[in-house]
Amino acid sequence: MLARILHSSALLLLMGCASGIPVKFPQYPAGHQGQQLQRVLDGKRKLAVVARELPPGYSTDLNRLGLATEWQDTIRGSVQSAMQSRGFYSIVDLDSRDRRYQELAHAQSGMTRNQLQIGRELAVESILFVRMTALPRVECKIEEVTDLSTAALQLAMAAASKGQSSGDAQYKKPTGVTYLTVFVEATLVNVETGRSISFSNTKPHRLENDVGNTRCPSQLKAFDEAMQMVGKEIASNLSPEVVTFYIPLSDDTDGLRGGEPSRVEAFLVEGIKWAEEGNFDMAARQWERALDESGGTSSAALWNLGAYYWYSGDMDMAQDYFDRAMRVAEPGWMDDKRYVWTLFQKEKERMAKEGY
Repeated sequence: MLARILHSSALLLLMGCASGIPVKFPQYPAGHQGQQLQRVLDGKRKLAVVARELPPGYSTDLNRLGLATEWQDTIRGSVQSAMQSRGFYSIVDLDSRDRRYQELAHAQSGMTRNQLQIGRELAVESILFVRMTALPRVECKIEEVTDLSTAALQLAMAAASKGQSSGDAQYKKPTGVTYLTVFVEATLVNVETGRSISFSNTKPHRLENDVGNTRCPSQLKAFDEAMQMVGKEIASNLSPEVVTFYIPLSDDTDGLRGGEPSRVEAFLVEGIKWAEEGNFDMAARQWERALDESGGTSSAALWNLGAYYWYSGDMDMAQDYFDRAMRVAEPGWMDDKRYVWTLFQKEKERMAKEGY
């Protein structure tokens, strides 16, 4: 439900030029995966990434395939970078804690009591274990690939001469394509509870050569890019993404039962100007003046102050102002704000569950 609200409504605010106050919160993956991830994490954000050693014999086979064997550093760096880009976790660096890190990295079995103890000693709340489950699979194919530069040139010439395009079939050329699949399993474990959630990658990475070159691209390049892709796949399945939502502000004076409407509106507008400059404390002062001027009947001032307290993290005060705004508002005033109210309730519930 939260994802649908964001997709259908928040994007309109992000893409439009509406005035608003930004609030940030984690958006979990859709469906059962996201629900399970939320239960496992329980709001915990301090994460360490541990790459298991390759199983015996894998390094030799990877060398035979012409692929890089610096598995642990490469996959750990890829996963950490992808996790950080989503803005949720605080990554704990284990590089400076060699002995304990090696104890974790060499443990091939599941989470044990010893690992839980180590996790606490390292001051991490969750550990992400990554391991290769099978040797990479490499496939070389010849595929028809569109030469985009030639197609664009021909289409431009056809348009200039008002000719008819015969489709893109004539611009396709046999081209070498490498498909490389890195089989990886990532298991996220909550150090305190021992709860875990896993994700396995079986998605191939596709790398094509220059159009018309039928030789397959470098396996080593395909492997490096596949490792980066795997990091992003792990992050998208085992990390929430912190999103920014802009709460819309209001400057209307509908339904006032006290005060001078022009003065109330002036304070509301002045507050929005401060908000546009990023000074939300000054904005709130103006909206409080608008509320006083209206004798407590300005739904716009109440709404804007609710937005301010949401931004400040005081969810109880935010709810109080939102409730008061809805009580004094004219019929229909909330029609374009209901999705914000629903989003606020869900976020308040999430924060309460996670102890914020």
